[in-house]
Amino acid sequence: MTLPFNRIAAIQMPHLERRLLVATRMRKMRENSGLSQRDVAKELHIGQSTYHRMEKGQSEPSAVQIATLSGLYGVTILWLLGLPNFIVTVR
Repeated sequence: MTLPFNRIAAIQMPHLERRLLVATRMRKMRENSGLSQRDVAKELHIGQSTYHRMEKGQSEPSAVQIATLSGLYGVTILWLLGLPNFIVTVR
């Protein structure tokens, strides 16, 4: 899978590609944090098999689950959803 390199490509990404990108990012963040699928599932108040299906891209996390994962891993919701991080400069 090719990751989007610009904002337009990220916004126009087909649904299946985005779901697989979200799944990949969820798995990589979990592995980088040293947590098991069971650990993350417990944080999300779901079963390990349900979480496993999310990491495989077979089901989609809810908005609340995405927000929880964002806080758990210290990444933005936009990044988890496959969009680039936007930097806003306030003058």
